Amino acid sequence: LPTDTKGKAIQRFTWNSLRFCLFFFITASLVERTQVRLPDKGFLVGFPGRAKYYWDFRFLENCSVVAWSLELCPVYGNKLIPTSHGTYSANGEKWVYINLYRPHQVVCIGLVAVASASNQQDKRSVISIEPASWPGVATWVQGGHGGWSSDTSSDVAGAVAAAKAAATAVMAAQHEVAAAKHAALEQQSVASAKEAAAARAAHKSEEAARIARAHALEAAQAAVQAQAQLAGAKARAAAAQKIAAAREAAAAKAIQRAAHNQAARLQNADLEALKLSVIQSSGAAGAAGAAQHAATAAAAALRPQTPEWPAKPWTAAAWMWTHHILLAVVWCGTLGAADIDRRRFSNPTYYNVGGVLSSNESIAFYKDTISNLNFKDQYVPRGVTYHDYSMLMDPNPIKTALNVCKDLIAHRVYAVVVSHPLTGDLSPAAVSYTSGFYHIPVIGISSRDSAFSDKNIHVSFLRTVPPYSHQADVWVDVLKHFNYMKVIFIHSSDTDGRAILGRFQTTSQSVDEDVDRKVVVEQVIEFEPGLDSFSDRLMDVKGAQARVFLMYASKTDAEIIFRDATFLNMTTVGYVWMVTEQALDAANAPEGLLGLRLVNATNEHAHIQDSIYVLASAIRDMNTSEEIHAPPSDCDNSGSIWTTGRLLFDYIRRQRLENGATGHVAFDDHGDRVHAEYDMVNVRAQGEHVAVGKYFYFKETQKMRLELKEQEIIWMGRSTSKPEGFMIPTHLKVLTIEEKPFVYTRRIDDGSECTPEEIPCPHYNASEDTDQLYCCKGFCMDLLKHLSKAINFTYSLALSPDGQFGNYIIRNLTQPGAKKEWTGLIGELVYERADMIVAPLTINPERAEFIEFSKPFKYQGITILEKKPSRSSTLVSFLQPFSNTLWILVMVSVHVVALVLYLLDRFSPFGRFKLANIDGTEEDALNLSSAIWFAWGVLLNSGIGEGTPRSFSARVLGMVWAGFAMIIVASYTANLAAFLVLERPKTKLTGINDARLRNTMENLTCATVKGSAVDMYFRRQVELSNMYRTMEANNYDNAEQAIEDVKNGKLMAFIWDSSRLEFEAAQDCELVTAGELFGRSGYGVGLQKGSPWADLVTLAILDFHESGIMESLDNLWILRNNMLNCEENEKTPNTLGLKNMAGVFILVLAGIIGGIVLIVIEVVYKRHQIKKQKRMEIARHAADRWRGAVEKRKTLRAAILPSQRRAKSNGVKEAGSISLAVERGARRRDEPRVPRYLPAYTPDVSHLVV
Repeated sequence: LPTDTKGKAIQRFTWNSLRFCLFFFITASLVERTQVRLPDKGFLVGFPGRAKYYWDFRFLENCSVVAWSLELCPVYGNKLIPTSHGTYSANGEKWVYINLYRPHQVVCIGLVAVASASNQQDKRSVISIEPASWPGVATWVQGGHGGWSSDTSSDVAGAVAAAKAAATAVMAAQHEVAAAKHAALEQQSVASAKEAAAARAAHKSEEAARIARAHALEAAQAAVQAQAQLAGAKARAAAAQKIAAAREAAAAKAIQRAAHNQAARLQNADLEALKLSVIQSSGAAGAAGAAQHAATAAAAALRPQTPEWPAKPWTAAAWMWTHHILLAVVWCGTLGAADIDRRRFSNPTYYNVGGVLSSNESIAFYKDTISNLNFKDQYVPRGVTYHDYSMLMDPNPIKTALNVCKDLIAHRVYAVVVSHPLTGDLSPAAVSYTSGFYHIPVIGISSRDSAFSDKNIHVSFLRTVPPYSHQADVWVDVLKHFNYMKVIFIHSSDTDGRAILGRFQTTSQSVDEDVDRKVVVEQVIEFEPGLDSFSDRLMDVKGAQARVFLMYASKTDAEIIFRDATFLNMTTVGYVWMVTEQALDAANAPEGLLGLRLVNATNEHAHIQDSIYVLASAIRDMNTSEEIHAPPSDCDNSGSIWTTGRLLFDYIRRQRLENGATGHVAFDDHGDRVHAEYDMVNVRAQGEHVAVGKYFYFKETQKMRLELKEQEIIWMGRSTSKPEGFMIPTHLKVLTIEEKPFVYTRRIDDGSECTPEEIPCPHYNASEDTDQLYCCKGFCMDLLKHLSKAINFTYSLALSPDGQFGNYIIRNLTQPGAKKEWTGLIGELVYERADMIVAPLTINPERAEFIEFSKPFKYQGITILEKKPSRSSTLVSFLQPFSNTLWILVMVSVHVVALVLYLLDRFSPFGRFKLANIDGTEEDALNLSSAIWFAWGVLLNSGIGEGTPRSFSARVLGMVWAGFAMIIVASYTANLAAFLVLERPKTKLTGINDARLRNTMENLTCATVKGSAVDMYFRRQVELSNMYRTMEANNYDNAEQAIEDVKNGKLMAFIWDSSRLEFEAAQDCELVTAGELFGRSGYGVGLQKGSPWADLVTLAILDFHESGIMESLDNLWILRNNMLNCEENEKTPNTLGLKNMAGVFILVLAGIIGGIVLIVIEVVYKRHQIKKQKRMEIARHAADRWRGAVEKRKTLRAAILPSQRRAKSNGVKEAGSISLAVERGARRRDEPRVPRYLPAYTPDVSHLVV
């Protein structure tokens, strides 16, 4: 066959077919004498006769296991175990589990069925059967049929006597065992006492815990010694058993000789008597086994031979049913083999579960639950079977630990289910210690002590019941439902009492999605268990403000507390008492008491079922993804720690049962039950307990939900209306602080009194230990008066001791016990040295965590105060109406227009036309100088008498330029008035985002007040951290000093509340606020956490806003004379003076100076021209003289040597002289003409001079 998966399946199919052949041959021989019918789940083989025995086969999931029911002997795995009544039932049916892969067990089943079918007598109990060995089976089958006779009764009597002698020997051995056990019990009792002392000492301290562990170690050593002694006794008992066995063998021979002559009925009666005597004589386990072997040997001696069965022919029905059975079994075997191939890990197919329970009834239910579990497909995977091992809880923890090792761990249990004993509470801890050492999970079903939540001790302990401390969660929800925000907590000093206090404090400070209020514990009273009187402690809290008492105490202590509370009238109208389950059962519980009771707290059956199903779910999940190793089986091996146990513990802890017998089952990280359901119980007359609410798991929101029937609750003093839960004091100590305009202070030194609008406010200086009387008035003082009248309270006012609002700082930083604490007003309120703060107190998250705030009575933000810059005018301030670019464009436009005018007039045909003047002279065309003069004259609106354009095109351009000049001049004039007359000074800063504030390199000093809300704001904002580090060194102690430094110029920017800074800016026109508001918040009235006045003050302030009282206070103190003076000053135009117009005068002066400079230049230039003209004149005269001299010489030469000139011709054709030629070329006019204007220059004739 191939070796692939398919080939292996065929191999398994063939082998299983051969393996089951023997079973079917026996079944066929059985069916031929039976009546057969086919049920729904399998097939039933019934036998006729009075006994009505039947054989019921039911095929399970993978068909590797068959359920078989036989009334005589239930079968478990590989061993047939008889029960006390010979039956085993589950769900009304009798079931047996047999593994068909063992053929000798199949043969055993067939032989049992055949023997039962042929038996015509009444059914008898079966004592022992060993299907693992063929002789045992054959012997049992022989005993299944009666009908043999005895020859003599004396032989039987002798055999019985021998058996009795053997029993006597066994009893002697038992006495030795009992003596040894007695010694072991004494050692165990000593160990138990030591362990009890260790357990009590464990609650004292950590040192006591170490001593307790030492005692426990000694106890364990004593237990080991006791076990060793017991083992020696057992060895001696075994030797006695061997002697008894020899005597039993002799008795067996005697019984065998007399067996043939004994009648069947007498034989049965004597056998029953023999069996009874042996059972009664066996007290110890070894002796009982010896007696049982003796009875078995005697029974074997009574059965010398096996009867022969007559063969009957096969019928058609037998062949048909054999064929059907063969096909069904082969098919199921193949499916089972294929299912095994699909398994990822070779995990166990059976799991043993241990149980340590408090009653036989619980054990019976536990066994039935395990049996039923095997038929639940959603919990038990294919091929997996669960077996149970159980034991009764022993009040002695040492005995319990030893029994766990012997009866549970020895059978390799995967988990242990443990209940709480009726007496004593250390036995569950012993089970947890013992199993936890090997990391075997322990599931508690009734242990509620908080000590089991400590995973350092109980490493593998889970429980389906919540600890007592979880009732704190319900308390918090109930208190918030009734709006009780301040309580008094009474608890015992044991572990559970401190655990419930710690959980309550943690849960009460958490913030839910829809509830942001926190419950405050006003006082905590801790007492030692075993009270005699509680009056003194109750007297201490009788004057407290809270009237809601939460109490965790035992039943005995609760009776003492209720007795004293009733005597002190603390259970009357106005008081509220809420207790835990133990105190609810007190005999003198007052009427109106509210308590909690866990649903299904005493229903062990429901918790057993949930614990087993949770375990099965965890193993089911592990089977698919983890490899499971077998648990340890020996407590003597200290190194056999089960690694799979830790993983199994985690799987169990992650399980959830949506519809468990006790509700929604889930566990937290400590293995404690969460989402447990509680009933809110109200104590009525005669101690009647009435449920008035429930606390349950709501599936839609997957959260716990509280439902109360408030109208059905009877409160203390038989009141039907809900108490307030607190005692409201009518006289309050109020603190304030000086802060204008909210609080003005006036010191009284001359013994005068405060005016009617003022309130006396003494100031105690804590640092100097001095008192000083002040009178206070202002916005907040009027608000305090209105509040006192509206909500009816009296008050005494005082100033802040350290003059600060309050900061959260670390005191005594160098000391090891340094911690953070509040200072100033907030510290006085947090440490309950004051009741109320009425001041401009900013609401912020840091403060709101420790005190209560009312709704804001004034909304404000943070801004920056700085000094206004002075009104300084520069020399070029007249240029401010236009930008530099516009000025440049105007200057360029003037000259461009002048150039274009000149060109247009120059090249126009009409521009060069000479018009005659009146005096007969002509006017020249427009030159460039005249064009520039015209352009400037038009722009500056000056009169132009001459030099205007003459052409039409140039004059059109001139008109356009005149319009442009008019617009420019008008705009300049209007804008100049806006800049110089109505100019407002600009601030130096633009706001909090100004780069100069953010940049630490800028030389800009800014500050705020130390420990104020503004200081906290900068510390809280990450983006302002650099700025805060810079300003932290400059911060002031109070706002008054900082504002004064801003006025003096020592501080450039003061960052503070906008209300105060706007008030200061309105009072002093030299100050101004810069930028927009940031860090918006509000001023509120501060009160203690949980103060009963908080809601009343808030409602009163809201009413003041609606009625206009707050607006009137604003007008009276903040807006009065705020904006009048400065606004009038800013709206009045400034008078222009020399300071404003100095630049214009300087411009005129510059023009004058420019003209002088130009005239000097013209004069110098003119002198230069005159000198040049003189040189030209000299040169001209010299030229004329030279010319005359030359002409004269020429004339003389012409007269003296005419003949020579004719003889020697020089090319001149005509007669004449040079002088005549020159004269003809030089003279153009006969008369000299005087020029109109003196020329500015003459032709260059310097070469002639040379």
